[in-house]
Amino acid sequence: MTDLTDEQYQIMTEGVVEFNDTLLTQSINLSGQAFNNALRLGCGLLIVPLIILLAITFATRGVDFSAIFVYSFAALMLSAGFAILVANRAKHLVVQDKYEQDVGPDIAHFLADHGFRRAQFDHVADAVLPADAPLRKYLVRPASEPRTEPEPDQET
Repeated sequence: MTDLTDEQYQIMTEGVVEFNDTLLTQSINLSGQAFNNALRLGCGLLIVPLIILLAITFATRGVDFSAIFVYSFAALMLSAGFAILVANRAKHLVVQDKYEQDVGPDIAHFLADHGFRRAQFDHVADAVLPADAPLRKYLVRPASEPRTEPEPDQET
């Protein structure tokens, strides 16, 4: 599929890794911020109902430390679940936005500057990137497609 020399393949590989790292860095930074903010918001929103529930428990049964622990733990788990959902959504949106605004055009310029084709880029990216790489989502030929190249040891 690729008719690249070893030097061109190395240049292409470095470009693929750099573009993927850009997406990965942005997604990690902003999804981490989103997680922290959502956790704070979730804890803040659940503190009032938790205080009310604890006041009712105290008024009806007296001081019950097991109830305090259970209610506090449940509130923390709800907040953490909310924060995880928000962080995953933020990560997806950040990667999509960063690709559309920066990385996609940068890839086009990179290909034009070096005289490469997009199919070559996608083929090298498919070979180089790990399965969970964010750039993999934007490859023209997904990794799940069967390869059209015959195996060298197969006879036709």
